[in-house]
Amino acid sequence: MVLLLMNAGVFVVIGSLLSRLHVLQEWMGISYADFSWVLFSFSCGAVISNLIGGQLIRWQGPKRILSLAMACIVLSLCGFLEKPSYAGLIALWTLFSFGFGTSMIILFSQAGTLQNQQEKGWMSFYQGISGVGVILGMGFGWLANSHHFPLDLHFPLVGFGLALCMVFLIRAFEPLHQDQSEESAPFRITVTLVLLGCINFFLLLSVSQVITWSGILLRDKFQFKDAMAGFGSLGFLVTETGVRFVGDRLKRRLGSILLLAGGGTLCAVSLLLVFTFQYAPAALFGMIGAGLFSGTIQPTLLSLCSLEKGNIAKNMAFVLLFQSLAFLVGPILSGTIAEQVGLFEIYLFSSLMSFMIVLFSVSFARWGHATVASSSPSASCARTSQR
Repeated sequence: MVLLLMNAGVFVVIGSLLSRLHVLQEWMGISYADFSWVLFSFSCGAVISNLIGGQLIRWQGPKRILSLAMACIVLSLCGFLEKPSYAGLIALWTLFSFGFGTSMIILFSQAGTLQNQQEKGWMSFYQGISGVGVILGMGFGWLANSHHFPLDLHFPLVGFGLALCMVFLIRAFEPLHQDQSEESAPFRITVTLVLLGCINFFLLLSVSQVITWSGILLRDKFQFKDAMAGFGSLGFLVTETGVRFVGDRLKRRLGSILLLAGGGTLCAVSLLLVFTFQYAPAALFGMIGAGLFSGTIQPTLLSLCSLEKGNIAKNMAFVLLFQSLAFLVGPILSGTIAEQVGLFEIYLFSSLMSFMIVLFSVSFARWGHATVASSSPSASCARTSQR
C-alpha cells in the first residue's frame, strides 16, 4: 500500500505540471523552439538519474536515495516562488527531472521485485495507479487554469504538499530485496534489455508529444481556452489509465508480443488521424485513441524487464534510460517541427514512431522473448510441475 501511495503521489505532481505546460510557455514568453529546450532540460536530469541511479541505490539503499529524490523534486518546485530566468527555468527543470527519474527507478524496481516474489503479474495495475495520480494532478491543474491561479504559487504549493505526504510515507517504507546473488550480480547488457529499451524509446518518443503539445495545438489551432486546452492530454491519460487496470488480464489472455505490436499499430493509426483530418473532434478522438492503445505497452515491457536475470534496479535503470533519451531528443525534434513545419506534423512524426514499436516488438519475439520466458515465474512453475 505504501508503494502504491508513493507512486500515486509523485504522479499527482507530474499531472499538475503537465496540465500547465502551455501556461508555463506563455508565462515565460518563450517561442516553441525555446520551450523545446526547456523540455530537453527535463530529459537531461532523467538521463543522469538513469546512469547513476542504480549504483546509488546499491551503495546507499532505496530508502535514502528515495528521500534524496523527493528533496530534489520539492526544492525545484519551490524555486518557482519567484519567476525564474530562462536559464533558471532550465536548471529547475533539470533538478526536478533528476529527482523524478531516480524515484521511478526505485518505485518500478520495487514493484518488479514484489511481482516476482508473488509470482503474479500486477505491473499494469501498478501503472494504472500512476495514471490515477496523473489524472488527479491534472484535475488540480485544470482548476488552476480555470481560475488563472499563478504559477509562482501553484508549483511551490504542490511541492509543499508532496513533502508533507512523503515525510510519513518514506518513514513507513520497507524496501523489498532480491536474492543476494541476483542483487549483487554485475550488470550485463543483454539482447532482451536492448530490445525492451528500444520499444520504450519509440513509445515515449511517440506519446510524450501528445501530452506535451496537445494543449498548445488545441489552443493555437482550434482556439480552445486555457481551461479547455488540457482536455486532449486528459482524455489520453484517462483512457491510458483505464486500460491499464485490465492490462494484466489482457497480457495473460493475448500474450506480451500481441499487446506490444498490436498496441503500437493502433496507436500509430490514432495519431495519424490528428494529422490527416486537422479537425478538432478528430484531434481529440486521435489523442484519446492513442492513450487507449498505448496504455498496456510500457507495463508489459517493464514486467518483462523485471524477469531478466540480474539486479532489477540496474536493469530498470537501463531500460528507463532509453525513455530518458526519448525525452532528450523528442523536444528538440518536435520543437523544430512545430517551428519550421507546423503543429499537426508533430502527430505525423509521432505516428511513425509508433510504427517503430511494432518493428522492435517483432524483433523481440524472435531474439529476446525466449531469454525472458525461460526466467519467468510462470515458466518456472511449469517446469516444476513437469518434474
